[in-house]
Amino acid sequence: MSSTPSKHYTAPNRQIWAWGVGAVANHILICTYGQATAIFTIGFALNAALVSWAIMLPRLIDGIADPLLGHLSDNTHTRWGRRKPFLVIGSVLAAFFLAALWWADRSWSPTLQLAYLFVVGTLFYCSWGLYSMSWNAIGYELTDDYHERSKVSAVGSFFLGIVLLGNSWLYWFALRPLFDHGVLATLNDLIAAGLDWEKLSVVFNRAFIAAPGAPTNEINGIRWIASAAGLIAIVAALTAVLVCKERFSNANTKRKHVAILPALKTTIRNKPFFNLLMMKLCQTLGERAGGGILVFVGIYYVCQGDKSLAFKITGIGSTIGTVWGFAMLTLMKPISRWIGKKGGIILGASGSLAAAIATPFAYSPDHPYWMLLPALLTITLIAIANTISQAVMPDICDVDELETGHRREGLFTAVMGFVQKIEISLCALLVGYLVVWSGLDTKLAAQPADVLKRLFWLAVIPNIVFTAGYFFIALRFPLTEAMMTVVRAKLDERHRAEAAARQSANG
Repeated sequence: MSSTPSKHYTAPNRQIWAWGVGAVANHILICTYGQATAIFTIGFALNAALVSWAIMLPRLIDGIADPLLGHLSDNTHTRWGRRKPFLVIGSVLAAFFLAALWWADRSWSPTLQLAYLFVVGTLFYCSWGLYSMSWNAIGYELTDDYHERSKVSAVGSFFLGIVLLGNSWLYWFALRPLFDHGVLATLNDLIAAGLDWEKLSVVFNRAFIAAPGAPTNEINGIRWIASAAGLIAIVAALTAVLVCKERFSNANTKRKHVAILPALKTTIRNKPFFNLLMMKLCQTLGERAGGGILVFVGIYYVCQGDKSLAFKITGIGSTIGTVWGFAMLTLMKPISRWIGKKGGIILGASGSLAAAIATPFAYSPDHPYWMLLPALLTITLIAIANTISQAVMPDICDVDELETGHRREGLFTAVMGFVQKIEISLCALLVGYLVVWSGLDTKLAAQPADVLKRLFWLAVIPNIVFTAGYFFIALRFPLTEAMMTVVRAKLDERHRAEAAARQSANG
């Protein structure tokens, strides 16, 4: 059976790009929150294992709520659509709680600081999860074409790259003297300098160039940065709400309500979806468990306690990778046609494994900038895999609709989110305990040699083991273009029959 891509629905470009702008809200919120492990462990000087518990539990609570919210979204019908009310509520609340997260006081007891992190983190995560689930679900509706879905995913990845670029410099930026001298005082100095370029240069240098050994205040820095990130997120979310149209929100597309437990059971039994879940499990454990400890390896082993240098190198690597990633995004649709989505996923998994194997040779105190090599050597393959794996989700929803007769983007997104949050929570917990087991003391700039050695291998080994699992599972991914051509043709035929039946009933 031949495919007819020209007849497949694809939303106008303005809607696709507006949805992509919504990615800014989705990613800037969670990426800024993602700094909590380093900020509360290093900046607030709290116990790494206890911080990991305070960060893990909110994700677990939100993850449990996700399938319920996703199912509710799939079965909600308002004058504004199924998803848009959740987009507005989720983005505003998440922005508020993100800004509030960093206002624990170092004079409080460690127990009180950790309790604050847990409570506000839980409120943030539930709010962000509401937005993320709805935003992803709208993206799955933007096109029915197998290869156009790679293009839509690439648009989302474009804005993700912009956020990741900024996030890679975030901790470094929070350490700038600007936040120790005072932001408002610096603004006053800029106003006082007027158009005197020499005086302006002095103010900027004092604000952004840190002298060796100068005091830093990353806590005050993250407070300002998180507030700005929250405002950006709200604007980005409203852009998606105002421009994007929902396809499956009107009365003609309502179908019989299915109870949550049977719906969940059917979702988990979807073989391509289960395979994707297992791939993401191994990828997350490799990148976040091993990668999370590599942050500490970079600071204390490679850069020997120089936080500014470590995060500067990270920022440079992310900048180069993002620029290269932007160039690759234009090739996602041709790549999808050339090697298929399965081929793209396998390429990315092989890149992750190669980077993990190269890491032990690249992390050296004698050559700090060698830390850039593993990511730079494999950034192309990893960018392809991450973008295409997102484009696979609408295909899975098509397979599910053919089998069950229901459009359940929200539930699939929520279950994926639930599993990923469990994975990330376990990673956060694992990273905290591995740091403690290594004997690392974040209050010390110089660490004992045996501590650094343990820290190094506790980072490297999980990364290699889990990314190897990711690679071998990717080889067995079941969906192919030929299979999806048949699925899409059957769905199109069913939709035409349903439309004709409705027209006949109304006529």
